[in-house]
Amino acid sequence: MFMENIFFATLAAFCAGGLGAMGLGGGGVLLLWLALSGVEQLTAQGINLLFFLPVGAVGVWAHWKNRLVELSAALPMTAGGLLGLGAGILLAGNLPGRTLARLFGLLTAAIALREGRGAVLLFRREGFSLLRKAPERGSA
Repeated sequence: MFMENIFFATLAAFCAGGLGAMGLGGGGVLLLWLALSGVEQLTAQGINLLFFLPVGAVGVWAHWKNRLVELSAALPMTAGGLLGLGAGILLAGNLPGRTLARLFGLLTAAIALREGRGAVLLFRREGFSLLRKAPERGSA
């Protein structure tokens, strides 16, 4: 099982927690780790959801404290998310784990292709100067 290598499990959780606390989707990192470790898809999703509760709570608290939460945008999105939650529960409960794993793999591949394409376009537009240190202000 995935806990055989506690170091890598802890490292994956650390990365997922850091990304999740920043609102950057750390659950994707955790789900990838669990899937690559042989955990069944529905079990991985359950672990991921449980993991998200404390990480999400701390992330929301930190963003709220720093006045980075805009309720006028967050509330309608939360309502939509709850509707999506219901649909997802119905879908996940009626699909075999293997099908869910394949759908997750397709989604992950699509995101990777999209992000890779964006990086290529950025490098074409900006060149490799993106990798160089920006000049100090006032010097040029």
